[in-house]
Amino acid sequence: MEYQRARLQYQYNKLRPIREGIFPQFGGNTEFELFSFFEICYHLKDWIKESPEYSSLNDVETFINTSPALRVCADICNRLKHGKLRKHRSNSELGAFQLKSTTTVLPYPGGAIESLDEATIATERGEECCFALAEECMAEWRRYFHQSGV
Repeated sequence: MEYQRARLQYQYNKLRPIREGIFPQFGGNTEFELFSFFEICYHLKDWIKESPEYSSLNDVETFINTSPALRVCADICNRLKHGKLRKHRSNSELGAFQLKSTTTVLPYPGGAIESLDEATIATERGEECCFALAEECMAEWRRYFHQSGV
């Protein structure tokens, strides 16, 4: 289980260079990294439910359903998995990630740097910054483990 929590932290840590505009210079796929974060973030609940060492924790499904950030996270993950949402946890029809970037052409052949200016998604709470949503999801998991005494 600790591996899964570390895996989530690792994926979250990859978002900072994306947000700061230094990730894309290596040909990274921003949308893939955002989806990966939300997928790993939501599926942490499966590891909690299946891990014998965490069997005494509070009901993780109820926790997710009472957390606006984790409800949206669940819907992002399930929309990715199924193409469209069949069952919503949040009260929103999620939009796609809206990515706005700037390309800087450098003075040598083939030289260009693309930096991400904005990454948003439409949720039940309106347009949200994907990075702020990810930060809120991480805070919610920390709250869950703290409340559960882990």
